[in-house]
Amino acid sequence: MNLRPELVAPAQDWSSLKVISGLADAIYFGVQKYNMRIKAKNFKTEDIKKVADFCHNQNPPMKCYLTTNILIYDSELQELEDLISLARDAGIDAIIAHDIAAIKIAKRMNLEFHISTQANVSNIETAKFYEELGANQLILARELSLNQIKSIKNKLKSAKIECFVHGAMCTSISGRCYLSATICDSEEYSANRGNCIQPCRREWRVIDDESNEFIYDGQMFLNTKDLCMIEYIPQLINAKIDAFKIEGRMKDPVYIKTVTECYKEALDSYFSGRYNNEMIGIWLKKLSEVYNRGFHTGFYFHRPTIEDIELEKRGNISPYKKRYIGKVLSFDKGSKSANLLIENQEIPLKISDEILIIGENTYLIDKVKKIIYKGEKIKRIFRKQESNPVTVNLRIEKCEENDKIYIISKT
Repeated sequence: MNLRPELVAPAQDWSSLKVISGLADAIYFGVQKYNMRIKAKNFKTEDIKKVADFCHNQNPPMKCYLTTNILIYDSELQELEDLISLARDAGIDAIIAHDIAAIKIAKRMNLEFHISTQANVSNIETAKFYEELGANQLILARELSLNQIKSIKNKLKSAKIECFVHGAMCTSISGRCYLSATICDSEEYSANRGNCIQPCRREWRVIDDESNEFIYDGQMFLNTKDLCMIEYIPQLINAKIDAFKIEGRMKDPVYIKTVTECYKEALDSYFSGRYNNEMIGIWLKKLSEVYNRGFHTGFYFHRPTIEDIELEKRGNISPYKKRYIGKVLSFDKGSKSANLLIENQEIPLKISDEILIIGENTYLIDKVKKIIYKGEKIKRIFRKQESNPVTVNLRIEKCEENDKIYIISKT
């Protein structure tokens, strides 16, 4: 009998954490330092206990894993130890670690630890080393085939294995890359310290120094497409993978909620006997409507080729975009109406527009039901028509002061 894998989703901040409650089995998150996504919003160190309590108080409870997976220097050891001590006292379920220093500190504090994909666990001997060291879970290198994953899993005694199933892929081995630091001529921008500037997503020119011919001329030949394994859930489950991981701590709540929801539905469908091609088509459509660079299957079935690189388009290729329109000045719960300051001069706001509202405590997709401007009902308003800031009243479900409002539209 196949056991249901744990679905592990990313949480960048409170907004993204709240939208996946009830969807994910576990979340992974970082604070301001010592994680591989320093550019993410990240939680404050003093929020660690609040995050743990929030996750554990859900029904069913979610586990929470703190990322401490960058390379560590001597000058940072005491601060790292203080952070891990705080995580233990807060009730964090485990840390995700790469550096042996973080592992040793976790062991000394009797705190569970998972081995980051940064450790590039690619063979059974390495896997057994970390298992014998006391690791509870191994996040395997993304460069393994499904057969290699099966082989490692079958030879382990106690450690669980975790594999990425969706999200951005690095050109380098498990994200261990020095291209960013080299180009910037500074360790400050090292990918191994969580501050990659992503030069692999740019256009490049490559010249053969013997023939003097261009191999690539202004193409993004390092720009890998995103991993998407929603079509292969049965194969992953049959491989006895213990945890499915979604990449995306730099992504917004729309992305995180949509992807987590799709993979939860896929798991639910598999275990209830409803997993089929029609459902797969629905999930793929939903996934294509949020941020993506195109999809491929990584290393699971074959080594990626040039077909798995997005050569022409940088960034999001989804036809759906969210565009900032303005912010909430006030909200009346009784009438469910908000006063909105329109700040974007380029986009008109119309009745029936789909809007996204995001704030510290808000995540809502709604449709504009009513627009009132200067006391009159109107169907459309355009900031560019006015020389001064425009305040309008909208009928929407809920929001808070200073929440940001975006229009979601197909370009």
